Amino acid sequence: MSSVLYMILATGMFFFQDTYFSLGGMELSLKNPCALAILFLALLNFTATVRLDRLMVLSRHTAVQALPYLIPLVFSAVIWVGAKAESATVLNGVSMILPQLLSVLVAAATIYLFGSKGIWYCLGAMCAANFISALVVIYAGGLAEFLQEFYTLLITFSQETGPLMLQLETHDLTFAFGPFLLYLLLHWKTSPHPVLWLVIVSFFCLVGLKRIAFPALVLALVTVLLLRLMPDRAARQTAMCVSIAMMAVSFLYIVGIRYGLFDYLEAQLGLDTKGRALLFANVAPYYEISFTYMGQGTGFERMVEWLSGAVQTVPLRTQTQIHNDFLRMYLNIGFIGYWVWLWSWLPARLGYWFRQAGKDAGCLFLGICVYCFILYATDNTIYYPYTMIACALVPMACRFDIQAKTALERRCAQWSGAAEGSLDTLHVER
Repeated sequence: MSSVLYMILATGMFFFQDTYFSLGGMELSLKNPCALAILFLALLNFTATVRLDRLMVLSRHTAVQALPYLIPLVFSAVIWVGAKAESATVLNGVSMILPQLLSVLVAAATIYLFGSKGIWYCLGAMCAANFISALVVIYAGGLAEFLQEFYTLLITFSQETGPLMLQLETHDLTFAFGPFLLYLLLHWKTSPHPVLWLVIVSFFCLVGLKRIAFPALVLALVTVLLLRLMPDRAARQTAMCVSIAMMAVSFLYIVGIRYGLFDYLEAQLGLDTKGRALLFANVAPYYEISFTYMGQGTGFERMVEWLSGAVQTVPLRTQTQIHNDFLRMYLNIGFIGYWVWLWSWLPARLGYWFRQAGKDAGCLFLGICVYCFILYATDNTIYYPYTMIACALVPMACRFDIQAKTALERRCAQWSGAAEGSLDTLHVER
């Protein structure tokens, strides 16, 4: 029963991405009630089953996975208090962070309900939502037109697309398939029906084709495979070095943007930056490369139309995106906040997964971070809820059942030892 209810709710959550409603001044997606219903389903299941083994492990996993989303909230709160921000500004920022935390909780609820198998339930719901979307588009435009546009999309590698394909170009869902594909390819022998999953997921990735996702996935896969060839200690140390290098590169990338990198690429090398040179030029007045730069607060990017530079009086979700999540985070939470956020996103969590779940999970997590690194540097994916669910759920699922069993056995041994010690003390007193 739980599996049927979950599939219905999760499919609805993935299907209603672009359906919004307003509540208390915050613009929320219809997917959020479905996500909350999944949490309620997991809570009901907990009251009926009380799986302490899963709860003990998931409580730690959830806290660690939520850390990079709590850091911006803390720094933004300081900025808002210092600037005496209006309630609309605070609500705007909080409305961007809450879906991130909700995504982590949905991932945890999925793992609590199904254990390691939760990864396949979630992936199945994503595929079902994509399939329903495809059926809606085919019904409206016709199968022949759908196939013709799909063929054009493939042979031009998304350079040319039609109105039907545009309706299926759900960036968030397409990017969210990446971590699942990475897990599938790395755990091919232990995955159920791997060929079937690969065919289905590959088809939906191609339907919502995002070119940057392919090199990102390849780089992530190569990184993990190379780390797996190393001994455990060497793999962990190398992964940490890679994470520190990624932190440095992300900051240098911001410095380069601030001092005209994209202007140089466009003017001197003749590269088409897709309007990013103009966009970054309009962002430049709002931040500086300085230890004293404190940030503008989460959600500030909704206050400016970045292509024109026009400032808005109220935050708008439909504003042109910055298309660089590293720059966006630096703009929002400042120099110190940015480095603390980077630490929480990479080294802190990477060390945790190596310690708690071993080399396999640690390497997998770094692969997911490499994948996200490419997306963050070129797109605006850091607030994509489906991608966040995938990035949180996939590491959680890795060897989860074994971790839960081991944690419960260890705790039972501690309780047993404590009980025996109490009995011995009681006998001595008598």
